[in-house]
Amino acid sequence: MVGVPGKYKGCNTCRARRVACDNGRPFCKKCTDYGRECGGYERETVFIVGTPDDKGRCSSHPPRNQHSKKAKGKEIRHAGKLDFIATEPWQPAWIDVISLSSAVGSHRVRFIALQTDLDSAIRPGSGSPRRDADVRLSLKGFRALDAKPTFGHEPFSMKSRCLINLPSKSSNRQATSASTEGFCVFLYEQNSSAAYSSETPWKAPLTLADRIRDRGPAAYQFFPEHHFFARVYRPSAIWAALLNRQPTFLCSPEWTVVPWERHPRTPFDDLLDIVVLLPSIFSQASNITPLDAPSCRRLKAKEFLDCCVNIERQFDIWYSMLHQRVGESGSMLYWTADAMTSETHVPFSNVFNFPSPLIGLVHVYYWAVLISFHQCVYAMLDNIFESEGKVAPDGPSMLPEIPPGLDIQKYQPTQTRILAENVCRSLDFALQTTGQPDLLAAPLWVVREFYNGIGHFGDGELERRWCIGFKGRLETKGREITLCLQERKWVDVKRFG
Repeated sequence: MVGVPGKYKGCNTCRARRVACDNGRPFCKKCTDYGRECGGYERETVFIVGTPDDKGRCSSHPPRNQHSKKAKGKEIRHAGKLDFIATEPWQPAWIDVISLSSAVGSHRVRFIALQTDLDSAIRPGSGSPRRDADVRLSLKGFRALDAKPTFGHEPFSMKSRCLINLPSKSSNRQATSASTEGFCVFLYEQNSSAAYSSETPWKAPLTLADRIRDRGPAAYQFFPEHHFFARVYRPSAIWAALLNRQPTFLCSPEWTVVPWERHPRTPFDDLLDIVVLLPSIFSQASNITPLDAPSCRRLKAKEFLDCCVNIERQFDIWYSMLHQRVGESGSMLYWTADAMTSETHVPFSNVFNFPSPLIGLVHVYYWAVLISFHQCVYAMLDNIFESEGKVAPDGPSMLPEIPPGLDIQKYQPTQTRILAENVCRSLDFALQTTGQPDLLAAPLWVVREFYNGIGHFGDGELERRWCIGFKGRLETKGREITLCLQERKWVDVKRFG
């Protein structure tokens, strides 16, 4: 067909920019005023190759929707290369929403962490030029993490993936803050949860055990490494060490200091600094009772009790500082409130509320840890007094000297039961306000084991039923989070372990 010049009479530069031209000759004044190179007014011959079906589009003018698809593909390719950096001033890792910056702007993301089967959880999006740029999640029905001791002599291991979802541009136009928040999710799997999926057994735990440790504490000072270490790995590894009575490398001073050289600490971080000392204490206790020589057992028991007094003193100092810190804002550490449902009420008269989600989680962990700690001390005292009495009932006393700072009454089962009730009265608040429901699996296991223990004496039936009910509520919360995550597209940012 013959070439046609088209109806537009402006210069080629304004024509390409789709703006009005002043038709100045020989060069457009609009271009020269703004420092642009004017393309002149000559038109190349354009041949019509279209059909009535595509409305006669010219060969030199591809359809606009093709251009938008190319731009979208370019944006996806760019998203796969994004480096996310925490915006200064850096916030503590336990702040649930933080600001990140990348090449395409600043973003606010909310932290979520879930235990899952990693081999089947992540799949690349269809049509994505990069496998890590448009990721979809395929999460199985959520099940609460089984926190019971299962390692034996196997070291604790964890592998994890960090993914980020950014809100779409359309949602950014909304006024509500929730619509402008993205998500940063840590999906993880630990060797204690290998039974989570019978189809995919835990692979090569011995080769994975030291990968996080071998990087050294300085590797966990920046996002997302610091947040993975502080929010996911460290609490899980410490609970594993506690329940299995195995010391952990995390008790080394450098692992309690170096990762926080750039990010501020929270009372929860300070609490774990004390808790991480307990696995060694528990391991020491397990080695005292089998000793045959009374004098050796007496010496070791005294050393053990001295250590317990020191640990108890550290807990007291920490809690006093927590009270002072929260009191400065005019808030109480916690207060009683009526339960929202009968499930959270029976057999407890009321529940606890807290000034913030973090303070609620802090108390759940503090009281749950004290249950294990006080049970260990009580068992040691009981075994020592009983065994020493049998060895020399009429002879000189071989009982270890009780340190003056050790209040024996504090470790009695009646006092431990109060701690268990406190945990149960706090768990529902923590569940409602957390994006990491698996954080509550270990405290729940501790109180359930306590009530199972007193069940041998015909007590604690209502409390055991409550624990079963809470586990159901925990799994319901996990399923709600799972459904929310599966509806979104993700960028695969980092792998750990």
